[in-house]
Amino acid sequence: MINYLKNNLTIRRGFIVGVSLLVIFNFIFIAGYYRLYLEKNIDERYQLANNDLSKELSALSETLTKTDDIKSYLDNYTKENDFTVTITSNNENQPLYSTTNELEHSRNNITVSEIIELENQYYLISLSKKRNVINFKLAINFFLFEVINIIVLAFLGIYVSNIKLLAPITDLSKDLNNYKLGIIPNKRHKRGEIDILQNDFVDLVNDLEEEKKKQSHIIASISHDIKTPLTSILGYSERLIKNPNLSSETKEKYANTIYSKALSLKEIVEEFDDYLSCNIKDENKTEKISIKYITDYLEKYYKEDLKEKDVEFKIKSNCPNAIIEIDQAKFKRIFSNTITNSLRYYKSSRKILNININEQKDDKIIFEIADNGSGCSDSLEKIFEPLYTTDKSRKISGLGLSICKEIVESHGGTIKAVNNKMGGLSIIFTINAYKEN
Repeated sequence: MINYLKNNLTIRRGFIVGVSLLVIFNFIFIAGYYRLYLEKNIDERYQLANNDLSKELSALSETLTKTDDIKSYLDNYTKENDFTVTITSNNENQPLYSTTNELEHSRNNITVSEIIELENQYYLISLSKKRNVINFKLAINFFLFEVINIIVLAFLGIYVSNIKLLAPITDLSKDLNNYKLGIIPNKRHKRGEIDILQNDFVDLVNDLEEEKKKQSHIIASISHDIKTPLTSILGYSERLIKNPNLSSETKEKYANTIYSKALSLKEIVEEFDDYLSCNIKDENKTEKISIKYITDYLEKYYKEDLKEKDVEFKIKSNCPNAIIEIDQAKFKRIFSNTITNSLRYYKSSRKILNININEQKDDKIIFEIADNGSGCSDSLEKIFEPLYTTDKSRKISGLGLSICKEIVESHGGTIKAVNNKMGGLSIIFTINAYKEN
């Protein structure tokens, strides 16, 4: 039970449980005080009051046996004393004498009775008095006990609240302030909602720190990639400016080199822009597109171009009528980046690129873009990391497949890479099929 409370006690439940326990403990303390002290004291006082009243009744009975006018005597007696007197006969329904006041039917009365002989006849005489068994001292003692009880329970509640609520909040506040100074917080053992919040904060900090490292790496790598062609452009431009007597062939060669390096620079910048745009968490401008529309698009825009580059291009689909809901511009970028990546790594003279689209039983459309290039000898998970590339000369930035991953995941899909039977690489990603509700 204790372990359950430690693992499942939320702030709301803890408040309810805490208040309930305080009420229960207070009730137990009061019951214990009554049983151990108050009840005994009340019984003793009741017994003393009962004994005193019995003596009073005995004296009254003795006086009545010597009195001629019983009614007059009792009237004066009850006026002078706060008593109720009743005298009844066993043979008569009506009492011989009875006084009436507000004490007669009170539940707080003490009543004693005895048999008395009047005029050679036996009567039952009863004497009642207001029960006053709790005095001011008892009330003060009880009040002091309750005050002490409340103080003890209050301190206990404050102590528990400090452990369960205030201390974790204080620690979380310290971690927030320390993080501003560059100190990374650590996770804590989960004991409550604040600890869960603390751990969520640590996860967020770790994600932010990882993202900062990634962005810093990207900026450094992009800077390096830009400097290489830019250095060549500046160098050849300087030669053209400072050497006006260069031959036409040399000038044309330098100009072509400058143009080639500028195109490389443009490609790097565009790819970086695409990466940034895909990482911006904006909403996809989705529309419903059929798989046939996708295959027709791929056939139209890539078949002739790939044929000119001696690439055998085939598209197969078993679900032309299936519908997917996508951001069309971003989705087309997946094929552009993947096909461009494949074209860089062909080794054999026969170049093959196949795109297979199939619908699975779980209402997912699976896309496979497979080539017979060089495959990947490194970890296949790394190829989706920003700036990862097997091009050791760093001629490309390595953001293409990372952009594909961002686009697929923004559509609620998954993506992976595998080395296929052709010896090349297959990029496989899934998109949920659109179904009418």
